[in-house]
Amino acid sequence: MRLLIAAGSFLIAMMFTPLLVPDGAVQAQEGAATYVGSDACKKCHFKQHRYWKKTSKYKALESLEPTAEDNADLFAKKKAAGLDPAKDYSTDKTCLACHTTGFGKKGGYPEDGAGDAAEAMGQVGCEACHGAGSKYVEHKKKELEANKEAKFTFENLAPFGIVDPSKEVCAGCHNDKNPTNPKEAFDFDARKGEVHSKKKK
Repeated sequence: MRLLIAAGSFLIAMMFTPLLVPDGAVQAQEGAATYVGSDACKKCHFKQHRYWKKTSKYKALESLEPTAEDNADLFAKKKAAGLDPAKDYSTDKTCLACHTTGFGKKGGYPEDGAGDAAEAMGQVGCEACHGAGSKYVEHKKKELEANKEAKFTFENLAPFGIVDPSKEVCAGCHNDKNPTNPKEAFDFDARKGEVHSKKKK
């Protein structure tokens, strides 16, 4: 009998465990996060945002547009991959999944390529690597309003959906299905810092 009472108590405790979790953590797990755009990151990450705008990720969608011969590097890369440099690939869904942010998802680049969301998400932005930001951006905003000295880590923002980019995250696009992927394997360790530190050529 005591065993049954103990087992029953354990089950009841397990049923109400979510009520013991901090409100923010429960709220963060309810519903899917939406994309908010890289400008939402700019206020706190100005330096990283500035560097990112000087990288090829910022112009990823533009690279799908017809390429003239005077853009020698991209023209040659497309030719080597068996692509037609004169063709406009900017509406090709197989390309858009990796050349935009949040393609076809809530707040992300729309499938029809129209509207403000298309303009805001028409590049490989912060959320392409760090995950849809509505929950962690809002959480950080609230925390900073309460304490301007608040510090954040990937670990304490993980319940709010932030992603610490890994080799596997990058491999979602940097893989052998990418027609312009170099023959050598993607070197995650060598390239992981480029997005936030690459200087304009």
